[in-house]
Amino acid sequence: GSKTEHGVGAAFCVLTNDIWAYQWSAKLNDNNTVFQAELTALNEAVIYASHLPNNNASKIHVDNRASIMEASNSKSTNETGRKFFKILLSNPRIKVCRVKSHAGNIGNERADQLAKEAKQQGQPHSHTELTKPHIKGLLRKRMFEEWQTSWKNGDTGRKIDNIMPSVSLRPTNWIREDVIFFSQHGPFTAYLKRFQLSDSDYCSCGGIGTALHYATECVYTVSWHMRKPAPSFEQEWLKGVANNLVSRQRIRGIIKFISKNRDLFLPP
Repeated sequence: GSKTEHGVGAAFCVLTNDIWAYQWSAKLNDNNTVFQAELTALNEAVIYASHLPNNNASKIHVDNRASIMEASNSKSTNETGRKFFKILLSNPRIKVCRVKSHAGNIGNERADQLAKEAKQQGQPHSHTELTKPHIKGLLRKRMFEEWQTSWKNGDTGRKIDNIMPSVSLRPTNWIREDVIFFSQHGPFTAYLKRFQLSDSDYCSCGGIGTALHYATECVYTVSWHMRKPAPSFEQEWLKGVANNLVSRQRIRGIIKFISKNRDLFLPP
């Protein structure tokens, strides 16, 4: 088997009485591994040998130790490995033995050359399954694409979307107070009024009780105040606060203070 940036190839050849009696090669999927190419070539060689007359003993030379281990493993989870194990079990005249790679073995060198040529010119071989890591990678990519599309086009979570436009499995290190502030779902009078949990959206200090109000204007939270942004820069301001640990510490102080003193912020 052989794999480079040009593709993946597999091959074997048959040497009988110093004569090349047969050769086989194929181009595998670019996402297949060298190990899969080795197994594919070994499987085809075993099948070929099993069809020879019963009085013909066959010796298959392999330069890949893992392939030989697969050939002798009755409990292999690899479908190709299980196939040629059954053939070898029922055909004791077929022997598989290991040879050193690039050590001058004429048959091994010939098979390597055929595999390299097959990467670009060989007949496609579509029976080899993709590796589990590759399939997982494809599924992961598809999952992220669908998740990103759903997040981008969704109707909820728009305030968080403006701060985190890209989905990720990486933790944000946000704590409860961060989520409350940036989602603006919390003990804010504007939020409570929106869900008819308060008769007014005004803070007791006279301003509209939004998260931004408490972070920049409210007289009761002056100890944690930050400079108020212009309306056109509000989203950029929120992104900056979200990415700044010192600013988030102030946000956490505000949320904790409001949560402990809710009556102080309710409109008269």
